[in-house]
Amino acid sequence: MQVPYANAVGYTADKTDNKNEAQVLGKDDFLKLLITQLRHQDPMNPIEDKDFIAQLAQFSSLEQMQQLTTTMNTMMDSQQKLTALAQATSMIGKVVEVFSHDEEHLYGKVSGVQFKSGWPEIIVDGKLYDFTEVVSIFEESVDDGQ
Repeated sequence: MQVPYANAVGYTADKTDNKNEAQVLGKDDFLKLLITQLRHQDPMNPIEDKDFIAQLAQFSSLEQMQQLTTTMNTMMDSQQKLTALAQATSMIGKVVEVFSHDEEHLYGKVSGVQFKSGWPEIIVDGKLYDFTEVVSIFEESVDDGQ
């Protein structure tokens, strides 16, 4: 007896970290379904070799796609960090306008760049600011009255 896919609709991944996250069948779920199917098959009418091979091929494809997704996400994250680094280092020696998360507003010269958790932070007047807090970049000094 084959276990139809319709019986597995309520079965979801074990990820419960984020209840709003879309829950999908993963490789562990696929293996559990396959084992259940094999365990409950009719001995007089077992799964044919070609069906079993097709299911294993699907599992292999699923695993490879998940690995590819993980690799692509890692590469995108690295690319974003490299782009941010290039932009932050190009600000060294320039005057920037900063609106900090602490609602501090200032103009100052960028004297350096430092990393925190892999993301650049700029050093303005000896103080660290998140790279995303920069709202303007100027070639020359800006008067405080502007």
